[in-house]
This record gives sequence, C-alpha cells and structure tokens, in this order.
Amino acid sequence: MPESKRHLQLKDIALAWLRAIGCRAVATEVSCPFHRYRFDALGWLDHADDPRAVEVLGKPAAEARAPRVIAVECKQSRADFASDDVDPKELIRRKEYLLERRRVIEELRVKVREPHLRNAGSTLFESLDTWEFGASRIAAYRAVVTELATIDERLGIDTKFAMLARWRVADHLVVMAPHGLLRPREVPGGWGLVEVDPKALRKGWEPVVGEPIPCAMRVPPVALNTPERRRLTLLRNLAVAASRGVGYGLTPPRDPERQNPHRPAEGAPSAPEACLFSFGDGAPTDTIDTPPSPGSSVG
Repeated sequence: MPESKRHLQLKDIALAWLRAIGCRAVATEVSCPFHRYRFDALGWLDHADDPRAVEVLGKPAAEARAPRVIAVECKQSRADFASDDVDPKELIRRKEYLLERRRVIEELRVKVREPHLRNAGSTLFESLDTWEFGASRIAAYRAVVTELATIDERLGIDTKFAMLARWRVADHLVVMAPHGLLRPREVPGGWGLVEVDPKALRKGWEPVVGEPIPCAMRVPPVALNTPERRRLTLLRNLAVAASRGVGYGLTPPRDPERQNPHRPAEGAPSAPEACLFSFGDGAPTDTIDTPPSPGSSVG
C-alpha cells in the first residue's frame, strides 16, 4: 500500500527535527536491530550533552559524551492507536487514575524508601533531579506500572510500541503526530511525543533555511540507554538506509570485455561478489541481531 502524502510530509519533518536537535546522520526507513520492522526516521547524535539535544531531551544522567540514537515513529491518524473492540473512554479514565496513583507512589514512597534511584547531579537543582523509577521494587508501584502497560495494549497502542521500549532498541523513542491527535496520557509508555502544526501538513511543508520547523516536543521521551552494541548496529542500519538507490541507474558499459580487462575467462569459476555490509556467508540483510527469546530480558 503506497504511503500517503501526509505521512511522507511527517517523515520529512522528522528528519528536519532530528537535524535541528543535533543529529549528524539521519535517514528514513531504518531497520530495527532485531525485528522485521523499520523506523520511520532515525538520527545519530554524536554526544548526548549537545546543547541542542539537551534543550529538548534533557540533560543526560550518565555518559554525557557518549552517542545517542533517536528513533521516530510518524502517526497521522488515531486508527494507528485505538482498536475497535474496546471502550477507549473507560480505559482512558482508568489510565488517568493509575497515572495519578503512580505519581503519588513515586513522590511519597519511592523517593522516601529508595533514595538510591535518584540520579544525583543530573540537573542544577536537587529538586529537579531525575529518578530511575522503573527500577523500583515496591510491589504497589510495579502493580500500577503493569496495569498501565495492559491498558496500553487494550487501547490498541500496538504491542510494537511496548516491545520496542522494553527491548530498548534506541536511546530515545518518539511518536510524531499532528497536534491534537494524541493526548499526553495516551502516549505509549517509554515514548515521547512531538506535535506537528496541522497547517504545515495541509499547506505542504518544505524546509527553508532560517525558518522554524513546525513541530514542538509535548512529552519528553524516557532515556532508555540502549547497549553500545545495539547503537553500532543501528548506525550500520542507518548507513544502509541512507545508501539506498546510490549507484543504481548507471548506464552499463557498451563493451564489457573492453571495459573490464580483468574479467575471468569463459568457463572459469567466478570470484564471490563483494558485498558492502555483508556479514558471513548469509544473504545481506539490514538486520543482524538475533531477536530476544520470549520472556527474556534484553540487556
């Protein structure tokens, strides 16, 4: 099924946004390290403490000079999130209650009983320091988090979103959608939300030097801190995606014998064809990691 013009525009804006926050390399349709799935857009950030990235993503809690990978999923309609066989209003009301309960537990129990989860020095002011709430062992807190994940699945927030966040396939995961399409409480767990001005989509946005990009961060993404090996795999897949089509469409030589004097004689065994980014004897592919087994944790 061909992509709609609206979705293509969202991907163009995603690339411009990634460049604006400091990504040195960007591409669309980049393969996930272990899944038959492609990110709509992906960006490679050389250093997490790049001022442009810090302004949007926040100050990194650790490894400030390490690279980061930001993945963007573009959504143009609510049909991508809500399924037809559930009552979204009832589930959203329940989710609102659980989000408030989670906030209360974080403030009154986690911060009191598990102070070691605070990322000391992550901000200039102690009261604004970030916390690793996901590592909490308080049973009530974990029960709330589990029920929130279940509601996300029932709302039709594709299990893909939950899996990508749980597997930490990138350092930051972001949904890009038109303004008003999603409310902050409907954003999948572990993901951020960047809202695009619908007027820019209707008029047909084109990048112009000096003009602002018609989007803004609404919900900051969680820092997932993907493993270094996975970052390098994503960088390799980004290079593959950015190189699609390069070298194709060239006019073939008129006289192959004359153009290639080193061509092997007729009947002689031919040397194996060199393939950039080919690992081992298998067929070249954009995906080189092995998917985690069901129920296993991904480091």
